[in-house]
Amino acid sequence: MAQGRVRPQRGFARDHGFHPGECRFRAVGSPCRDACSVPTGSLAPGEEHDVRTGKEYLAALNDGRKVWVGDEVVDNVATHPKTRAYARSLAAFYDLHHRADLEDVMTFVDEDGVRRSMTWFQHRSADDLRRKRQYLETVQRELGGGAVPRTPDVNNYVLLTYVDDPEPWSSQSVGTDGRDLTAGLLDFWNEVRDGDLNATPAFVDPQADRSRDSAQGDSPALRVVATSDEGITVRGVKAISTGAAFGDRIHIGVFYRPGIVAEQIIYGAVKPNTPGVTIICRESNVRDGEEVEHPLAAQGDELDCIIVFEDVLIPWNRVFHIGNPQHAALYPQRVFDWLHYHSLVRAMVKAELMLGLALLITEHIGTYQLPPIQARIARFAGFHQTLKAHVYGSEAQGFFTPGGIFKPNVLMFDFGRAYYIEHITELVHELIDLSGRAALIYPTEGQWQQPELRPWLEALQTGPVGRPHDRLKISRVIRDMFLSDWGDRISVFENFNGTPLLAIRTLTMKRAEMSPNGAMADLARQVCGISGVSDQEETDYQAQANYARRQDASRQDA
Repeated sequence: MAQGRVRPQRGFARDHGFHPGECRFRAVGSPCRDACSVPTGSLAPGEEHDVRTGKEYLAALNDGRKVWVGDEVVDNVATHPKTRAYARSLAAFYDLHHRADLEDVMTFVDEDGVRRSMTWFQHRSADDLRRKRQYLETVQRELGGGAVPRTPDVNNYVLLTYVDDPEPWSSQSVGTDGRDLTAGLLDFWNEVRDGDLNATPAFVDPQADRSRDSAQGDSPALRVVATSDEGITVRGVKAISTGAAFGDRIHIGVFYRPGIVAEQIIYGAVKPNTPGVTIICRESNVRDGEEVEHPLAAQGDELDCIIVFEDVLIPWNRVFHIGNPQHAALYPQRVFDWLHYHSLVRAMVKAELMLGLALLITEHIGTYQLPPIQARIARFAGFHQTLKAHVYGSEAQGFFTPGGIFKPNVLMFDFGRAYYIEHITELVHELIDLSGRAALIYPTEGQWQQPELRPWLEALQTGPVGRPHDRLKISRVIRDMFLSDWGDRISVFENFNGTPLLAIRTLTMKRAEMSPNGAMADLARQVCGISGVSDQEETDYQAQANYARRQDASRQDA
């Protein structure tokens, strides 16, 4: 167990009427608004329960971390109006694991008989991977169909690459004086697993002058400024970290850029309240307390932020790798593979939501039965089915990593995500166009409740089917998701989450056998009647370190 946390001796809630998200929709000041909680029950015989509750999560956030949101210093992200809604959404994530009806989806019993969150489930077969995907899907469905993108399950998913094959992270490090970093790396996994913690990634460096390679080394990017027997001291910034204000740990990493210097290669972890750490968040787009009018935006803003490190000590047992730009050039995308697979699953769920919204709004305004409208709605069905095919195909074509994790096919989920990015904008425009004025002009709830206005407003919202007030609910979701600052921020986030589209394509050419001498050209050479280049000539991909290539494709059976 993580230090300071007592394992809760409780079972899963047996009250099927309980819903973890209901606390977000109570009036401000009510007991449920102050702290989410779950009903208690009894444990199965001989079973230990190690799944965090929302109440425990919210309490842990009040740890003295230094957080700015816009122009304000936030003393407690669990209670401040600009941050509390998202904190409660993450609390709802934890409480989902205590739903009796979701027990087999949200949790598993490990080899020691401890029931844990599926966040920590290591899938070692195709069936295991499909079980994990069902979990990822369920989280997204229960939390607004993509309204809460960076939940703890995806943040912690990226840690799999470390524990799957920890040795290269230590052996390829430079500047450790021979220290073995693998023990600390595995201990960190155990710490966050046993505490059911949320480790938020912080990998992106400042946007330096791209016209010269030397600018990266001159930038204020985080770097090692001293080493000692205790650990490394770092100074500088991580330019983008999503949700760090709501995390239990900051997972530090780096993406390779030309001109990067050895001192800037740092992978490790610190607590958000570590002395010298300041989290500077952008302005919040939350509509706190407006659950009726803004059903999605009221769930909170996960807040992208800059993290400043002012001479912060990272002890050696929380240093995962330092000092080797060549390692950094090979490995970060392998770390983020898990995030990209999750992104595709989330995109599939969002595509289903968009299809449903198109069906509902056209039915309500009376255009659904028109053949041209149905043909346009069919585009949403095709969008959803194509993303679903990429998800299922990546699982069917998966492989075993060096540590025995069954990993989905990298090319299939990367290009599934690319397909989403390439087509989402036109589908958003299509949905808004199908909605017509219903997406933009409709009464507020306060106007709707005025007796002198209601007859007129009901007449304006009355269609061939459904209750007039239901159309308002559909319109509000469309507005929040696609016609608001809150929704636009999520759209931008999805475009650049982990890797933008150009980088997906570029990295594909580096990590797969896509050279003219590679396997993908074998058929063309056969048809053309030409022979291949000598096997002695290596492609850039073939020249990469074998330990990194094993994270792209490996043996097909364990």
